[in-house]
Amino acid sequence: MFIIISFFTQYYIYRKLREARVSNLSRNIFIAWGIFCALIFLASDALKYSDLISGRFFEIAFALSFTWVIITILGFFAFLVIDRFSNPKRFNQAKVFAAIILTLIGVFWCLSEAYLVQPRHVVIKTDKLPANLERVRITFLTDLHIGGVSTRWHFDRVMKIVNDSDPDIFATVGDILDGDMSFRNYELSEIRKASERARKKIGAFAVHGNHEYYLFDRKNDKRQDINKIISNDCGLDLLIDERREISDWLVIIGVDDKPSGWLRGLAHDDDAGKFVLLMKHRPGLLYDQDGKFDLQISGHTHGGQFFPLGYFKNREYDSVQGLSFENGSYVYVSNGAGFNAVPMRLFTPPEVTIIDLVRE
Repeated sequence: MFIIISFFTQYYIYRKLREARVSNLSRNIFIAWGIFCALIFLASDALKYSDLISGRFFEIAFALSFTWVIITILGFFAFLVIDRFSNPKRFNQAKVFAAIILTLIGVFWCLSEAYLVQPRHVVIKTDKLPANLERVRITFLTDLHIGGVSTRWHFDRVMKIVNDSDPDIFATVGDILDGDMSFRNYELSEIRKASERARKKIGAFAVHGNHEYYLFDRKNDKRQDINKIISNDCGLDLLIDERREISDWLVIIGVDDKPSGWLRGLAHDDDAGKFVLLMKHRPGLLYDQDGKFDLQISGHTHGGQFFPLGYFKNREYDSVQGLSFENGSYVYVSNGAGFNAVPMRLFTPPEVTIIDLVRE
């Protein structure tokens, strides 16, 4: 879909460059570069699970080509705005310069927003906390996408928010890993430190997202033992369609990203007096979970990542971002702490979600 949109936007920009009598050389370079990036994007996407290309080459090539796709979309709107709201009617080189400046402002905005992760605080009242607890804090990450063009600066900012929140429960809800982990020892060790601190209280838990399964598909790369990385290197308790009775008041259920379609007995009828936390990467509800959990924490949508394009992509879900109350249960869908493929966001800021359960 993005490639089709990109070809359309580049054709529109090319027409405006020709109308403004920009040199043939400049126009041809623009269109040739666009075609090259589109081919790299398509090749990377088609071969990313094969042994033909892997590791940093794939990650950087895919990110750069996808970034150009986004830049052309921003450029299309910049050229359109300049064309519609300025005089004279004919597009000239001054308008081209103005459109380029507007595009660069948009690119800077999207790049800045992608890396400026912030804490998102939510308070949920419940009558299921024991008498000796006034508050239980859940800090969870989703869609961090360690790998690709993610930076240590961004990762450190994310983990500072996690550590400063001092959670009772630390959770990762899928798509934390997204690339060659062989040179990501620092990131894995920092997650492990946060997990160890949380395990001294209630615990640290994880479920798979779709990108963890993408990494499974690289069968020839034996370093990518994702379950081992999550459990041993990150120190997280990995739940694959599992139920954990943490205490007499708390149950945590982790649903894998490739479930059979229902909870399969993971939620019990006698859980009515307990607080049931459901961890599930994708926000869609399962067939038999109505009324059988108190809070579901999810991600996957990135809040859309690029407004408004992401909303069309994620229209299958009732909720794309934030807190909602559905069929007697709370569902929180995080924007995610990172970004997918391209280090850009538009009006969907990344977040580390901090949920305080307090007595009603």
